[in-house]
Order: sequence, then C-alpha cells, then structure tokens
Amino acid sequence: MIITAPVTDYIPASLLTTQGDMVSRRDGQPAREQPYGYGNVKQSRGAGVNLGNTLLVGVLDTYLKGQGGASPAIFEALSLRDTGIHIGNDTRTTSGNQVITGVGFQSSAIIMLGIDVVLTLANLSIGFSDGTVNMRISLNYEGLRCGIAYSNCIEILSTGSNYIRGVINTIGADGFTITWSQLGSTETNYIYICLP
Repeated sequence: MIITAPVTDYIPASLLTTQGDMVSRRDGQPAREQPYGYGNVKQSRGAGVNLGNTLLVGVLDTYLKGQGGASPAIFEALSLRDTGIHIGNDTRTTSGNQVITGVGFQSSAIIMLGIDVVLTLANLSIGFSDGTVNMRISLNYEGLRCGIAYSNCIEILSTGSNYIRGVINTIGADGFTITWSQLGSTETNYIYICLP
C-alpha cells in the first residue's frame, strides 16, 4: 500500500465499544455509525445515515487499518492503482503448460478474455480464476451457442472436435501457469487482467 499523504486523524477510544462498531470518516471526522433501529444508541450523523451507506462510503473512500499492539487504528485510502494491477496478452496455439511471468505480485484473481485467432469466427470467452477455482462463459460454434463451465477459465470452441481450453492451476509470486488442452486446430488470442 502506498501512503500518499500523512495520516493525521485517529479514532478516539470514546467512539468504540465492544459491540463490533463500524467507524467511518465522513467530512474528515471519525464517527461510530449504527444501523437504523440498533438498540437505543443514537446514530452519529443524524437522519439518512445507515450501516449500508456507511459500508459504501467506507469502500469508496477509506478503510480502517489496525496497527497492532497498543497503536491506534488509522484510516487509509484504498485503490487498486495503489496496490497494482497487471494487464497482458498472448496467443496460444498448442496444448501444454504456458508460464506467464512479469506480473510483479501474487495475484488473488485473474480475469481472462479470449477470442478465436480467426477473427471472422464469432468464438469468444470470458473467464475467472483464483488458481483453484476456474469458471468461464463463452460464445461458441461460431456464434451459434453459449456455454458455461466451472472447470476452465477460457475456451474457444469451434465445434465439438475443434477447441482450445485453459485452466490456471498455479499462481506464483510473479505470475501464473495456464494448462492448455487442444483438440483440432483452434487457437486463441487472449488478454488477462491480474488483481492483487
């Protein structure tokens, strides 16, 4: 996480209880938020404030980061740009393992977008993987059929006997490995997006 500005505010202990409080920072001031109808505790922000709104603001604005020990928790901005994403592309023409490196971090999830290398054929695939779970949806048979699978993250399927499929089964510190299976001569151009 890159901190681009000094953190100048802390959460006063008087705002916290042992009831699993949600603390948010709006208008620059930390405040304990309560959902509507939560016991007899007054909301900290008046009408219109509820836990759902607080969670949304917390996700879009800042999050609470514990510092450990006796150090007070602080707020930090969360951004994928700060944590890093990686976008790349490649082509696959055969079965076997393909090692992708240069990502720069260990991905928690990878999004795969693929098309048939024969651009006049309407075969495409959108898939996801966390290195264990692989899923995808696809448009196959040159645009005539839709498909879904829970066993691979990319598939280009021209006919039942002409396809290429990929499974991400390893995610490492700087990349990932795709295991490809091919039947016939179908090939794919694909784009991948690695998330931290």
